[in-house]
Amino acid sequence: MTDEFLTPVSDELRQFAADLDTFSIGHSIGFDNDPDENSIAIIGVYKRNNFDGENSVDQFRKQFYRLKNGNWQLKIYDLGDLLPGATDDDTYFAFLKIQQELLKKKCTLIIIGDDPALAYWQFRAFDAVTHQVNLSCIDNRFRLGNDSEELSEFNYLSKIITNEPHSLFDYTHLGHQTYFVAQEELDLMEELNFEVKRLGLLTENLDESEPELRNSDMVILNLDSIQHSDFQSNAEPSPNGFSSREICAIARYSGINNKVRSFGVYNFEAKNILPDNLLLAEILWYFIEGKNHSAGDLDFDNERSFETFRVQLAEQELVFYRNIMSDQWWLELDDSETVDGRHQIIPCSNKDYKDSLLGKIPHRWWKAYKKLY
Repeated sequence: MTDEFLTPVSDELRQFAADLDTFSIGHSIGFDNDPDENSIAIIGVYKRNNFDGENSVDQFRKQFYRLKNGNWQLKIYDLGDLLPGATDDDTYFAFLKIQQELLKKKCTLIIIGDDPALAYWQFRAFDAVTHQVNLSCIDNRFRLGNDSEELSEFNYLSKIITNEPHSLFDYTHLGHQTYFVAQEELDLMEELNFEVKRLGLLTENLDESEPELRNSDMVILNLDSIQHSDFQSNAEPSPNGFSSREICAIARYSGINNKVRSFGVYNFEAKNILPDNLLLAEILWYFIEGKNHSAGDLDFDNERSFETFRVQLAEQELVFYRNIMSDQWWLELDDSETVDGRHQIIPCSNKDYKDSLLGKIPHRWWKAYKKLY
């Protein structure tokens, strides 16, 4: 079905990729419209015309193809672009069908798009494969507009929350800028028990974004979250935001996750700015790098893979696990059980462990406890 809707990568670009050295991504990337299972599939989705002359979205592809392969096992495919349909509904329908086909093949999707409203249909694609979705969003503002209005970049999160089927299980928002967010929106996030971390808090310790991203099935990255000095090919450049280094680290954290199946990068407006095209290519590179080094199936009883730490507090004992290879930390919820009878284990950070040594119950424990009980 992908070949029914997608415009494949041009012959010119394919030849450009083939002519690159053997260490380059372009030399080994696939262009077939029928990717292997458990591969990475890249698609562009555009509601506006970004294909004229030198301002073509293909310019970032050249920068991506030039980058070198890492120590990767997963096959990468570039499936081309979904061009604007006769109506927005036509675009949304085709976008949904393409994703569902690829998700059923256990592909990991990388989506490059111009309109953040596409994130709603990125989320709805999971209806075909699961009943619960953990969603993380990197954005400088919330998207909690009136859900009774037509879908737009301002209300897609409201529609995800309110529209049936109600499959959103957990939501994390990273990098909001307080002057773009109403207090009522923050209150609603707290009421819904969603995790929210503002830009200033994260830039002090970016590692604190990793545990939330590690638990995500789907990640949305809005390019408006990058500061204007580092990226200008977006809809509403802002003087403040993540730096180029920080956004690449976040992309890697998004990928180093055995759950993530879909990574959407939105608000890309091709302006033929070489550093912007290269940064977008590097964001994809870091996500793929992370995905190729995700932990896979987790066996917390395997002493060769995990260390166990027990911390006795006045209220109760906390049990932490540390992955020896990746240095990722996990926290056990001793009052909960999963379907296999085990206690539920949530991602956490080394800071959570250190806080517990000082007699503090970690914030992540409280958030998970409130969600479950």
